[in-house]
Amino acid sequence: MNRKERRNLKKDKNLVKELYSIIAKYLPELLTMFDNLTDVRHKSYVTYTMKTICVTRLFPLLCGITTMTDISTDTFNTDNCIKNISKICNQSLKELPYWETIQDVFINIKTDELRDIQKYIVKTLIRSKMFDRYKYDGYFQLVVDGSGLSSHSYNLNNNCIKKKYKDGKITYCKYILECKLVVGNIVISLDSEWIENEDNLNENQKQDCEIKAFERMAKRIKKNYPKQKFIITADALYCTSPMIKICKLNSWKYIFNLNDRLRTVFKDFNDYIEYFNDCSIENYFLDNNYKYKSHRFNIIKFTENKKNKTTNFHYITNLNVTNLNIKKIVNLGRNRWKIENQGFYNQKHRIFDITHLNSRNDTALKNHYFFIQIAHTIRQLLERGNKVTKLLKLKIKEVSTLLLSNLTSTISDLNNLETNFQLRFDD
Repeated sequence: MNRKERRNLKKDKNLVKELYSIIAKYLPELLTMFDNLTDVRHKSYVTYTMKTICVTRLFPLLCGITTMTDISTDTFNTDNCIKNISKICNQSLKELPYWETIQDVFINIKTDELRDIQKYIVKTLIRSKMFDRYKYDGYFQLVVDGSGLSSHSYNLNNNCIKKKYKDGKITYCKYILECKLVVGNIVISLDSEWIENEDNLNENQKQDCEIKAFERMAKRIKKNYPKQKFIITADALYCTSPMIKICKLNSWKYIFNLNDRLRTVFKDFNDYIEYFNDCSIENYFLDNNYKYKSHRFNIIKFTENKKNKTTNFHYITNLNVTNLNIKKIVNLGRNRWKIENQGFYNQKHRIFDITHLNSRNDTALKNHYFFIQIAHTIRQLLERGNKVTKLLKLKIKEVSTLLLSNLTSTISDLNNLETNFQLRFDD
């Protein structure tokens, strides 16, 4: 496509309509679920429906607007934007909700109801079967990792993780554990668990941690997806007997990074491959059926020689490993970096700024975080699966700019949506 054809396509196609068509086709109950969120406002004071409140929060995020105050500026709050939001929400609006109005509502939304929306999105997308090609032997891959969101000199909401440095300095941090469904180059938030201390934690009690958070998360994942087959992928922190036991109890497969944290296993394996190798492919090493405590698993090493640099990758897994599939399993193990790049990095630096908590209220800041996960899923469907964005070869910030322009500068025809299309994803 030459530059003129690209310009013409930009003029002919309305990205807001493309986006709304994706929501209408693949997530048809989403806006209804917004409307059914618990509303504690007194009816006599209600001007905006819950749907309007939530859409006015969601669409700025989709357009790359990350702070609450910017929702009420002239950048977003235009006459055309008001008309477009009115159509989406089916409510005649003279003005959009002010950012403080949205904030007041978010303080009282039940976070578990947003978890239900998170579950609805994942289940609906899985049922559409458009991700089936990314399964391995009938299993979807889940990547689990924790990330710090913000750091403070004070204990925000009395539940931050406390970090004490050698020089005596103390900081208080907000941490989240994310479980992402990995399908090709897309990572979709399947579950989120806050890593936080109890309000009355004393000096003698252990702080919350990633492992404890995963134990809580695993119970919820099994409850929400009882029959779904998963491969849990995580770093060497999870390469322990308790984590292996959780996967076994839930009938999940796993691929965990191995390093010398699990000293005995690491040493045994490297001693073994000095003389033996259960794989005959160059640069791949395998010890099948290794026994560790009450567990048996396979250990893999892959040596990559690239640009005069040698890097070794070690994994343990309960997947069956042979010459025929060892390369595929190593690639699955290396997918762990996608939660950092396509997940946390994009959300921190390229579009959503998740390190900006949007509220000091504990419930509200968590609800804002869940809305970011919802927005990120929808944006990836648009960026990776939509024909127009792929033809235009739009980058993340270009998608944001064009969405914002379409939403605020034109009146979109959102009543006659085209739903006879299929999202197509590239690996």
